[in-house]
Amino acid sequence: MSRQATVLIITADADARGAWAAALEAERHAVISAASIEVGVGHAREGGLDAIVFDASDREHEGRALVAALDRLPEPPPLILVSSSLRGPELSAHLGAAAFVPKPCTAADIVDECARLLGVRTWSDPGLAIRPDTNRE
Repeated sequence: MSRQATVLIITADADARGAWAAALEAERHAVISAASIEVGVGHAREGGLDAIVFDASDREHEGRALVAALDRLPEPPPLILVSSSLRGPELSAHLGAAAFVPKPCTAADIVDECARLLGVRTWSDPGLAIRPDTNRE
């Protein structure tokens, strides 16, 4: 079974990190998780990422630090900002995030936004009748 994309999840919330990772992996995405900006930036520097999901709830200043570090990369991956802040949409636009997901959100919301951003279909997509790995040519 081939993977669809590699997604880095950065959130201090261990429960969210686990749920989002499990949901993305169920959709055949490879997932790398980080509890801190420092670890996340280290993974981003290694390359090979198709998207980054960053939970900026109560950590707006870290969002700025993350974007500054990503800007130094030759090809930074698109950023999906997740936040419970009322300023979330404004922060997302200010940081140049490719997408914004308001909290509270479900793991399915994260999967759907990754799929939309990356142009991939999910197995739960009603337009996809058969899982891709079971199609025969």
